[in-house]
Amino acid sequence: MNPASTAQVLSELTKQLRGTQRYDEFVANFNKCQTDTERVACLHTLPETSDLFPVQEGYKSKNERDAELLRAEGNKLFKAKDYPSAFYKYTQSILKAPSDSANLALAYGNRSTTNFYMKRYRMCLVDIEMAFRHNYPRTTCYKLYQRLGRCMYYLQRKEEAIKAFQQTIIVLGYAPDISEKNKQEMIQDMTNAIEKCSEITSQNNDVLSENFNVCHQGIPELSADPSKEVPSVSDSVEIRLDSYGGRGLFAKRQIEIGEVLIVETPFSSALLKEFNLSHCHYCCNRVFLPLPCHQCSGVVFCSLQCRDTAWAKFHWAECKILENIQDLKGDLGLLASRMILTAKYEDLITLEESAAECAIERCAGFNAEGVYSSSDYCSAHSLVNHSDKRSFKDLLQRTISAVFFVRYLEFVGYFTSEKRLACKGSQDTASGDSIKLASESELSSKQDIVVPSDKEKLLKEMHQVGGHILRNIMMLPCNAHEVSEFSLNPASPAMSCTAELAAAIYPVLSLVNHSCDPSVVRHSFGNVCVARAIRSIRAGEELKDNYGALYPTMELEKRQKDLSSQYFFRCSCEACVDDWPQYFDIPSERPVFRCLACCDGQVPIPLNNLTESAACLRCGNSQDITQVLLQMGEMESMYKDALTAVIDGDNSRSNVQTLLTYLRFVEHQVKRPWRDINDSQEAIKQCLNMQANCFPMQL
Repeated sequence: MNPASTAQVLSELTKQLRGTQRYDEFVANFNKCQTDTERVACLHTLPETSDLFPVQEGYKSKNERDAELLRAEGNKLFKAKDYPSAFYKYTQSILKAPSDSANLALAYGNRSTTNFYMKRYRMCLVDIEMAFRHNYPRTTCYKLYQRLGRCMYYLQRKEEAIKAFQQTIIVLGYAPDISEKNKQEMIQDMTNAIEKCSEITSQNNDVLSENFNVCHQGIPELSADPSKEVPSVSDSVEIRLDSYGGRGLFAKRQIEIGEVLIVETPFSSALLKEFNLSHCHYCCNRVFLPLPCHQCSGVVFCSLQCRDTAWAKFHWAECKILENIQDLKGDLGLLASRMILTAKYEDLITLEESAAECAIERCAGFNAEGVYSSSDYCSAHSLVNHSDKRSFKDLLQRTISAVFFVRYLEFVGYFTSEKRLACKGSQDTASGDSIKLASESELSSKQDIVVPSDKEKLLKEMHQVGGHILRNIMMLPCNAHEVSEFSLNPASPAMSCTAELAAAIYPVLSLVNHSCDPSVVRHSFGNVCVARAIRSIRAGEELKDNYGALYPTMELEKRQKDLSSQYFFRCSCEACVDDWPQYFDIPSERPVFRCLACCDGQVPIPLNNLTESAACLRCGNSQDITQVLLQMGEMESMYKDALTAVIDGDNSRSNVQTLLTYLRFVEHQVKRPWRDINDSQEAIKQCLNMQANCFPMQL
């Protein structure tokens, strides 16, 4: 629920309780609650709440008539040779067509034709497969086999092409509307095509396995072997307790700029509503060949695997209520409940909840095998939620949201074990076509009648699950990360921007603490997050991320205010302690060097320019900085050329390597803040943005 909706429920609840003289009693009872489960139980069992949480279906349904009309529009556009527009209409028809509809198979067949004419042969193959899966008419299936053969021929798949052309000849016997003369002509054409296949001398074995439903390069691998304790991070990194009693990730050795330190798939993610039809509802990759949900027309998937996995994990419960939830703008609320749907029910019931936030242990969230895994709910559950720092009103409003989601889970049958297990079990099916759909009657019917003892058990479990939702609602604002896509301006890359696609929970990434001058930078590949070192990190030094408060772009007072209000801490990074200047005031003329004796001391260029005897302002050590200045001067010209080229959009390997070489040298020699360090970091980030989720903006 968004704050306005929560406030409305709170206002009405307060009004009713005051009217019955029970407000003070409720406040006292709520304040006595020590756990999230108790808070949910206190509100959920309150008689006055029974009418304050209306739940109902809300989703984009299938419609046979709409599907037929959209396909007809696509046919007109195809005849006019407007293939992109025809493709769009056929896609809309696919989304709208019921899963058992004849229109669905025909729309897939039609869309395969547009893909063929646009020379998108691999996409054509997927549509042909989907048309067959949905019982494409036997009398015209020769068209699909013929198209299949031509695609395989153009993709240099000799054996598959021959087999498809041979199958075309066979199924022509099922086409009663073709004259014998035309059949013989087609048979001759297929025979000639088979002979032409002999010209194929080599076969591309990889072309069919490439995923075209992405807008990024291949996901990078860790720069070192994975950690045995934390598989998502490099073995050069480990979890330790930090100086504030929390946890962090620390370098076990010297780490250089550019090293890939974290590659993490989220425990769960949730697209923002505006991207429901452009990105995969499961993996967040941009979708160029949308596959529909079986039950609704409001989301798309990039593959059958994503569709089946999403259904088994969470979409079975969300499908018919998703639009209502998203209309309430509860992005983090949706993610909080999706975490519950993704987790094992047994884990939710058996995980112990402490009465209050206590000292964090280094191994909190490790599973029974001693591994901190991003795929285990216990890892996400171990993240702090700062419940002890929240006011009565804050806790009550978040509890209202939690009860709201409990009611919705009850509405869709989540607490009915048979239905939950049936949907979870569908993850093992070979195809999404065999998934059991929730019927209208199932979603609207009452739960099975249970004896009183079962009712008490069910109510207790509902409150336990609600407690987890409440915990997640408090935890996510401090720990969730965005899944982003770089919106590239081809005409002026420097004017590009980053769009937030989704919210996700990364249990490992959430351990990385904040600095206004971070040492790592994050990029999204679908919903997989990759974190690299953006400055050198010494052995024993803590890795630092940025929580949206960078010192070059935000003044100190606002950074501290924003971090304190959302994350409950006051930043004490070097940029804050020394109040580093914002970008346009960062020094760019006379660098201050690192002291060779005490490492962190500042060695400015002497006013008399006698660089042979420059003194450290901290330890007083005198040193010769002449050679360093000369080296910087020698590198500067190439650096400036590479920087200009990258800003203009040339992210070639040579330019990136020049920037990295210069940044590594200057970062080791010069004390921040220094303009060249910021500029080279931002240029490298732009190059990395173009390798990760990236899509040209519409100009």
